[in-house]
Amino acid sequence: MHRFISVAVQLLHYLWLIPIVSCVAIQTPEGGPPDETPPELVRSFPKSGSLNFKGKKIRLTFDKDIAVESSNFQIMPKLDQPKNKKAYSYTINGKTLQFTLHVPLKEDTTYAIHFNKAVKDRHEGTKATGDPIIFSTGAFIDPITITGKTKELLTNKPVGGVSVYLYDAARDPKEWQEKAIPDYYTTADKDGNFTIKCIRLGKYYIRATTGQNNTYKIDYEKDKYGFFKEPIDLNEDREAVVIPLITSDVRPLKLLRGRPQKGLFEIVFNKAVTHYELTPLETIGAKGKPKLYSLVSEKEPNIINIYNTFGLLEADSFKVRVKAKDALHKSLEESIVVRFKEGKAEVTKFDLSHRLSNRVHPSICADFTESILFNKPIKIFKEAGIYFEVKNQEKISLQPSEWVWNDHQTKLTIRKHFTPEEVRQFSENKKESKLIDQMVTLQMDPGTCTAFDQSTNKKIIQTYTLRKKEETGTISGKVETTTPYFIIELLDEKDQCVDAIRNTKKYQFTMVPPGTYKMRLLVLNEAEAEWSPGDILQNIEPNPVIFYEKEINLTEKWEVADIDFTF
Repeated sequence: MHRFISVAVQLLHYLWLIPIVSCVAIQTPEGGPPDETPPELVRSFPKSGSLNFKGKKIRLTFDKDIAVESSNFQIMPKLDQPKNKKAYSYTINGKTLQFTLHVPLKEDTTYAIHFNKAVKDRHEGTKATGDPIIFSTGAFIDPITITGKTKELLTNKPVGGVSVYLYDAARDPKEWQEKAIPDYYTTADKDGNFTIKCIRLGKYYIRATTGQNNTYKIDYEKDKYGFFKEPIDLNEDREAVVIPLITSDVRPLKLLRGRPQKGLFEIVFNKAVTHYELTPLETIGAKGKPKLYSLVSEKEPNIINIYNTFGLLEADSFKVRVKAKDALHKSLEESIVVRFKEGKAEVTKFDLSHRLSNRVHPSICADFTESILFNKPIKIFKEAGIYFEVKNQEKISLQPSEWVWNDHQTKLTIRKHFTPEEVRQFSENKKESKLIDQMVTLQMDPGTCTAFDQSTNKKIIQTYTLRKKEETGTISGKVETTTPYFIIELLDEKDQCVDAIRNTKKYQFTMVPPGTYKMRLLVLNEAEAEWSPGDILQNIEPNPVIFYEKEINLTEKWEVADIDFTF
């Protein structure tokens, strides 16, 4: 009997475990790779291509549950905006997005619903793909198409992912420049190609930007952008429209604040400063108006640092007039009170250091230019301490006319014309190897430069090769134009300028090292030394840039001729 009860208990125990085991067994493992496929439009009302649409509701249905970023959604052309009311509202029901229009659609107008930037997978966030929905309130779809390419103006290379906007010329420019909502837009593909279809006949201003801020505005500080000052005529199809892109911060120059630091005072601007003047407006004790030592660093080109070389305490201050310019010659003039925190400036903890200007082919040729940039303003310069040295240790000194400091004693520029006799002197030593035979050094002895904090330079030696006629080539051509001011630039494969010639209609680049080159011509404004990127805020286009259409392959002892420009 006891045996029977024991067996029965064990049996009941196993029967009790069966549902638990069964429940565990039928579970499917969780996880797996996320579904990153984008939502795809499967149907819409109205259908794309519909005519005579008069409804107030629009529905888009996708193949998966969706969410919407409403700020990215656009109906083009833009709907009228009623006072104190939105032009439309929307609801989401799983896979379906429905719009309710609160304003009437314009008669005989083709509309496009752009959803790619707005609709996304509700779970994974992947943006939807597909062409915009096109429909018309009239008897036909607007017929005009524009195609083209976005290119960087100074390199002639295509730029992909650029947003291209069209604004009806009948609109008030101030209105669309402030609100920035275009009548039509598209995004160029990775090769810079773009197409906008179903455009209503008319004239349109065109804008393009690499910005991705979804406000349709250009960030002049960060974006590459392009524009035409005149509206483009789209009363017929347009093909191969090239929109040139530039990078140019056209914002007005502003002085943001003054900032006392240990041992220095920072004047902070909203953008990079290329030229400035500091004029003390007050005396300091019995010393009179102070000599100011200042620096704009390459890392922070929007900040002027004024150093405390007067032993002023935190309670002391004096007023300075600041004149500053940016790269576009936008200027300002303001007064600011300068004061310092007690302590030494961080820069005084470091040695006086330098770097040389970026040069494509650092070598010695007849007309030589080099710049030395220091990390501190220089107080004392001993001109005898800088010179050229050839391989036989013979020195060639620099004359006062062959070097110049910038206004704030932070950059020393050397410009020397070597005579044929000096060039021969460099190369006449047949006992040396060919490599040594080509070497020339620019040297600066220790202590030649003393900074404002009494730190001095260490020995500077920069080696250059000697360009020889038999190891180089020549590129020449002519320019046919009525424009008197231009620069012809020789570019390497990285689009860096190797050499330049100004305002010469029959030009020749001599002693060019072997390699592959490109050529471009920059058109200048009268009395301006630099190419102008224009000013979009004043509707001034960039000056023209013309590229020679083929690459130039140059070998030793070779002359490439007839590289001509006509404009």
